[in-house]
Amino acid sequence: MHDSLDADVIRAWAAVSVASLGECRAEIDALNVFPVPDGDTGTNLFLT
Repeated sequence: MHDSLDADVIRAWAAVSVASLGECRAEIDALNVFPVPDGDTGTNLFLT
């Protein structure tokens, strides 16, 4: 664990976050039923 944040740590965190969202977006889309069951929340998170 890092004691401080620097640009390299933030970049690594962002890369892991995007990869994780990419892997999980179909599951998140399937869970998306409120307020509108449009099934695109995981995709929207990934693309944003």
